[in-house]
Amino acid sequence: MTAHPDYWNAFYDDEARPGWDMARPTPVLAEALACAAAAGLAPGASVVVPGCGYGHDAAGLEAEGFAVTGLDFAPLALQGARARYGDRITWSSADWFSPALGPWDAIFDHTCFVAMDPERRRDYVEACARHLRPGGLWIAVVFDDVQGRPGPPHAIPLETCRELALPRFEILHLARASASHPRRAGRELLMVARRRQD
Repeated sequence: MTAHPDYWNAFYDDEARPGWDMARPTPVLAEALACAAAAGLAPGASVVVPGCGYGHDAAGLEAEGFAVTGLDFAPLALQGARARYGDRITWSSADWFSPALGPWDAIFDHTCFVAMDPERRRDYVEACARHLRPGGLWIAVVFDDVQGRPGPPHAIPLETCRELALPRFEILHLARASASHPRRAGRELLMVARRRQD
């Protein structure tokens, strides 16, 4: 069910913001970009934001000088993103699992990975690797604790995150995020991983 656009579209089909929407880029973005810069990511690079929602993180990246694609298969999410940020960002309704996407220099994945059904996680990691240029970066913010509620989001403990990423990625950074939104403090992990050469 969560793999269908209608499931996610329903969250945007009213006047209220979805519960996860913070109306601004995630506070983890600055920390993530500092880690990515240490790994060689510089303004001008192409970055995709899967599950971009209303586009706040995409706009934050664009403001830092990156060439950004915001991707979401919920039409109302992209409609809201365009209304908020216009067309200076490329908005796409493509399916993340499509083989024809990219390649990009980096992925900024703010909780999209944890929104996937757990049985699709390995396929998701493969899609991340496929959509990146060789040596490209997967920057992921995930929950390792969802406080006992059923998903999505689905918690991914640190060691599970490492195990899932390692076949296709070299992990450069994997630790608790230090600058989360107050309602997410202590529950977010930040991973920066480089796609391995084929």
